[in-house]
Amino acid sequence: MATKTNTDAALEFTDQAEFLMTAPIANVASHLGISVDEAVNMRVNAVKQAERARLEKDIRVFPLDTPQGNLHGFASVTQGGITTKDLKIVLNKDGEFFVGMPSRPDKKGGYRNTVYIDKDILEDFNTEVIGKYHEAVERKAQERAADPEKKTGMKDQYAKAAKQAAEHNAKKPPAKSKNDVDIDI
Repeated sequence: MATKTNTDAALEFTDQAEFLMTAPIANVASHLGISVDEAVNMRVNAVKQAERARLEKDIRVFPLDTPQGNLHGFASVTQGGITTKDLKIVLNKDGEFFVGMPSRPDKKGGYRNTVYIDKDILEDFNTEVIGKYHEAVERKAQERAADPEKKTGMKDQYAKAAKQAAEHNAKKPPAKSKNDVDIDI
């Protein structure tokens, strides 16, 4: 992977990024002709960039065709290999959207969140998810405007699935019950 040649205390690597991340800071500074502080800053920035790339978010939103009360959609977020599903996109009493965490019923008749997000990143998290929600709603509206005959709602999908199931079941022979007896005469 990396080929090292020791010339005047500077290391030669075939991969500059690997050199920056693995070589001793003093060698990085000497090799690049910069101060040790600058080399430290370069490594810190490289580590941050690598971590950001590793933790990139994949946000998927599923707007409801017809809101159910304050519930306007669902979302899932994958970050760093961890997927959180069943996030709810909710409209509060002030007319603002927020992301409701997945929850389960508790013993007192209410609900308890099963996922918690630190307060210092919650606002950014909400902004990202709600932004994707608005993009999805806009995209859906544009698709409907472009082809008003195309039906893509859940009701339409259920109707199509019911029709396909009925056609499939019509092709099958009737099932025998436990009381049916074959008698050869």
